[in-house]
Amino acid sequence: MRTIIVNCKNYPEAMGEGAVRLARAVKKISDDLGVEGVVAPPTPMLALVASITGARVFCQAVGGEAGDKTTGAVIPESVKAAGASGAMLNHSEARVPPGVLARLVPRLAGLGLDVCICAQTSQEAAELALLGPKYVAIEPPELIGSGVAVSRAKPELVERTVAAVREGGFKGKILCGAGIVTGEDVEKAVRLGADGVLAASSVVKARDWESKVRELARSLS
Repeated sequence: MRTIIVNCKNYPEAMGEGAVRLARAVKKISDDLGVEGVVAPPTPMLALVASITGARVFCQAVGGEAGDKTTGAVIPESVKAAGASGAMLNHSEARVPPGVLARLVPRLAGLGLDVCICAQTSQEAAELALLGPKYVAIEPPELIGSGVAVSRAKPELVERTVAAVREGGFKGKILCGAGIVTGEDVEKAVRLGADGVLAASSVVKARDWESKVRELARSLS
């Protein structure tokens, strides 16, 4: 089963009740088309979205702090208690030091939370895949939000990443992100070896969320 993860970031369209509506759209389309749909709502909406939509929900970022006296920190244990299914780590907008990642991935896994770990280069992707996340996403930062898909602008990067990660023995899913806008972008990513895509503004800023998610997800099935 291929995967689409929708990262809502902190776009105003996905604040409050918008996060609920978007998550419901992702779940509906994933159920209709038989693909894995995941939504990462703004962090304050995590528990609400997880509890009332039935969608598969990820936290956008998690810190490595531990213990009770961690005011303001988003720690794995609170993500689990909120009802999330997993977390994204090391997005270009929320980079995490390698040593922290090495501790966080098994900590999240020990709580039963899946991890999508982002990388900017094929070498970084291959190294981070060795930590054992469920998903590795290649996302060159210069293309994020550009409307120019990495699968079109840098197909060789996707191919190199797939080869490098698989050569290291990774059995999870490899996702392609940055600039994913159309179904054609998704089809190209799949032809290059990706198991799915990571999208953000192309979905959240769309006038019709259900239609846009369906367009992208249909190209995965």
